[in-house]
Amino acid sequence: MTFFCSRLAALNILSAALFLFRALPFLVLSSFISNASWAASCCGGGASSGVILPKFNQSMWDISLAHESDEGKWRENGTHQKTTNGSEFNQQRLNLNYAQRLSDNWQINYSLPLVNNLSQSSGKEHNNFGAGDLQISTWYEAFENVTCVYKITNLESLKPSIYFGANLTLPTGTSPYSDDANLHNVHGLGFYRLDASMIIEKTVYPLSLSYQASYGEHFERPISRQSGQAITPYDLKLGARSNQSLTLGYTIFLPTLSMLTFSGSVSEVKQSKSRADGVTDESTGFDKKSLGLSLGYLTPARDWTFKLNSSYAFGGNNTTKTYLTSLGVSRVY
Repeated sequence: MTFFCSRLAALNILSAALFLFRALPFLVLSSFISNASWAASCCGGGASSGVILPKFNQSMWDISLAHESDEGKWRENGTHQKTTNGSEFNQQRLNLNYAQRLSDNWQINYSLPLVNNLSQSSGKEHNNFGAGDLQISTWYEAFENVTCVYKITNLESLKPSIYFGANLTLPTGTSPYSDDANLHNVHGLGFYRLDASMIIEKTVYPLSLSYQASYGEHFERPISRQSGQAITPYDLKLGARSNQSLTLGYTIFLPTLSMLTFSGSVSEVKQSKSRADGVTDESTGFDKKSLGLSLGYLTPARDWTFKLNSSYAFGGNNTTKTYLTSLGVSRVY
């Protein structure tokens, strides 16, 4: 996730997609999240996954292609276990995002990932494509004017940009609980989730700093099938999800009036234990920490942004260790 301010652009690190479910060796908990609305800027907009519209623009689209590789998992005690028996799990995602301004301070955003699972197990290769979970977000901009400055001159120039958001995840992708689910075609989580989010950022050129946080609750649902097989029905509620990230960026102004931004980020996502028929499942819940790097280029007209991102999970509990790279482009109007 990264941000660079000009009048119309910003950059972010794609919040690393998370893989976890005890019935499956590899499940993407993909996030535009509000887990993915990690993108904003008082001066611009752009994201690899999820879009927040720049302050003075009316609409924006964003497309990115991401590849995520599985490098084993962390057990509940935090020790790392490599993937064995020749198994391999990778995923490619085409993230489609759109943002539309509703009023001076309100906007609505949409995100849909198209997911391709690439896996190998027992000497067989599997390739399965499908849509993931749709996410719809609304954001309120708690500021009236651009807060990016070149120099601190008074208290007013210290004022940051603050966003408040709400995000609804719709289970549109095949989940472990779908009738036709198997070990290879899971593209979604299978639960509705509502997240509350906040973004605080400040740019004093050439440096920018942003802090982002979200908290989400899953809606309980009845379960009667798992991995395509009928099971004894029960009610399942996944644990609460929290996410936070800190990003530092540095912008270079090129002679052509274009901008080049480098940024680094550290992020953490946690999910508490699930409850089945009101009983806590002690084998669930996870914690994952990631480092990210990003490079972004903003054209002189301040309308096109091109982004290269990478994210590496360096620690966790009860979750998959992953490495993610993505290439994206966005356009504001």
